[in-house]
Amino acid sequence: MYRKTIVRWSLLGVLILSFAGRLRADEGMWLLALLKQYNAEELKAMGLKIPVEKLTGESEGALSEAVVAFGSGCTGSFISGSGLVLTNYHCSYGAIQQYLSLSNDITGNGYWAARPSDELAVSGLAITINKKIVDVTAEVKAQLRDAVDANSVKKAVAAVAGKYERQHPGYHILIKPYRNNTLFVLFLQLQYRDVRLVGVPPRNVAKFGGETDNWMWPRQSADFAYFRVYADKNGRPAPYSRSNVPLQVKNYLHISTGGYEKGDFAMSMGYPAQSERYATSYQIRQKTQVLNPPMIAVRAATQAILEKGMEKSQALKLLYAEKYATSANYYKNAVGMNFWVDKLHILDKKEAFQDDWWRWAMEDETRKAMYANTLQELKALTEANDRLKRAHAYYTECFSTSSDIAQFLTAFGAGFYNYNANRKKYPESNRNLVVNTQLYYRKMDMAVERQITKAMLKIIRDSLPADLQPEIFAVKHLQSNEQIDHYVEEVFKTSFFADSVKIRDWFKSTSGSVTNDPLVELMESIEKKQRETYRLAESNARRISALTTAYYNSVCEFKAGRYYPDADRTIRLSYGTVSDLVIGGKAVPCQTTLDHLVAKADTVNRDYLLNGDLARYWKQKDYGKYGVNGTMPVCFITNGDVTGGNSGSPMLNAQGEIIGLVFDCNWESMTREFNYEKDLHRVICVDVRYLLFVTSKFSGTPRVIAEIEQANQAA
Repeated sequence: MYRKTIVRWSLLGVLILSFAGRLRADEGMWLLALLKQYNAEELKAMGLKIPVEKLTGESEGALSEAVVAFGSGCTGSFISGSGLVLTNYHCSYGAIQQYLSLSNDITGNGYWAARPSDELAVSGLAITINKKIVDVTAEVKAQLRDAVDANSVKKAVAAVAGKYERQHPGYHILIKPYRNNTLFVLFLQLQYRDVRLVGVPPRNVAKFGGETDNWMWPRQSADFAYFRVYADKNGRPAPYSRSNVPLQVKNYLHISTGGYEKGDFAMSMGYPAQSERYATSYQIRQKTQVLNPPMIAVRAATQAILEKGMEKSQALKLLYAEKYATSANYYKNAVGMNFWVDKLHILDKKEAFQDDWWRWAMEDETRKAMYANTLQELKALTEANDRLKRAHAYYTECFSTSSDIAQFLTAFGAGFYNYNANRKKYPESNRNLVVNTQLYYRKMDMAVERQITKAMLKIIRDSLPADLQPEIFAVKHLQSNEQIDHYVEEVFKTSFFADSVKIRDWFKSTSGSVTNDPLVELMESIEKKQRETYRLAESNARRISALTTAYYNSVCEFKAGRYYPDADRTIRLSYGTVSDLVIGGKAVPCQTTLDHLVAKADTVNRDYLLNGDLARYWKQKDYGKYGVNGTMPVCFITNGDVTGGNSGSPMLNAQGEIIGLVFDCNWESMTREFNYEKDLHRVICVDVRYLLFVTSKFSGTPRVIAEIEQANQAA
């Protein structure tokens, strides 16, 4: 599960969902503020051994303070009092990329900081801590009085946020509205931006199984990494500085090496990004039949180009490893979603639910007046957008996602035209442009960009009708493959932006014009059509949003029960048990071991290449104190409820101790955005004993293990 955001397929405003039917322990990404109201008895009955107040975040010392938002799309955990953070390896790609080179192959060798000074500062990475989580519904309602319109709600929320900002200067105050503006939850947050890489294992250990095993169970990956948060001498957030010190943390998670048994209670805490549990059948159809096909087609083409280059060049392999992995992840997710939505008859199930809802709505005159035409109108509006949504998806995938040069020009192109004018007025803006240009061009290969541009233009030509193609196709007569190839070759041959040396020299002298650049001309034509398709596709977005919100709000009444809203990157708790996966009447065991890893090893499939050191430890049964009965536990699964953003979430036992680290879901769970299937959906975790074993054997330094052990002795 990767942190990057895929193309949004609807504009729905605040999504208000309710739990359908009888609630089950394993389903739900629960708001911590509502745990005492909805989940306390069930958690205790399932085996929770700590007070539920330790989970809610309403007072100091809660586990939620130790579970952090890692970057913009992952989760991490403090595991020592000196700011040591545990998260996934795949959440670390961006950090690794900043230090990766032919002379410093972190992916091949791993990286471990033997001394504090060896910890690597990571630019652009932030860690967010929830210091307190408070239900402020009463405070917001006191500000609202009798007014309930959107503007009044906005003002009331701002007033309450202002009060807390005055009480807690320097903190970020986030207030989220839920359940049709009847529930408001405040998150009191601190965000730290001096984050440093402490250690990662070699890729063939961390990602054993690679893309072949991605979204699959069983797994044998050591998908983990360590970072550290730094602060100023007073423990406050501060930009990177050599004078900063490790953040002193009072509340951190402890680790259990005692293991687990099938059926044991297990809970994960993290920051799930997005779910649409009450999406209508029309929205799911649009997602799978209109939006996913462009993603699948474009990413398959992009990956083929990257793979070909990476096979020939180690430099390109290092340069594009992250991009390839991210693309492949979402490609496989989209393929799996389409497959399982069809196989599990999700559209039929949603239609049956909508029929039940409609009959309920027609039983009451007030509801009938409000909802009689809701689904019919929503269906018509959604289908009317298909053609334009599809086109916009192609543009987004082809250029906003696949083309790095297009992304650069969109973000920074204007800065070159304003560079001389900004010399005195905005010198900081110019300095930022120079730095960002250097960063972007370090992660681009122009030969690869040229190939991608050719492929993307051909996909646009073949996939969209003439009226939805950019003007550049007619202007430059881009009809045949040969015409497109010749045009792109000329563009990259003559463009100022296709030559990093020219850009570097230009920054030194700023002589010469960058106007009428052929690459800018191409991308401007594409952006113009992309903006046009978006504007037309979203022309009825406000009406769709209003209808969808009304429908979702009514579902709260139709299926009354305990409530959890859709995932929205706020911290949630999910829980269930360590469970086997039963497919076709055959049980796939809930745990894998190093024996399974070695048995899967393959000298042909590069995803299954066996690390030599790991093979030696296995042969010698050299597992130290982390082995169990002569073998080494590697991964396990639970039947909890997670989604993208939960990567790196701690999997906790009944005492609130870490037993594993969430890093993926199984192939059968590809519909989890829309529904939860208790018998099929599984959360894949790396066993904490395996990650400690790998740390002790591969780090070459006792520093990290010693810190973790010392932290746990203080339990």
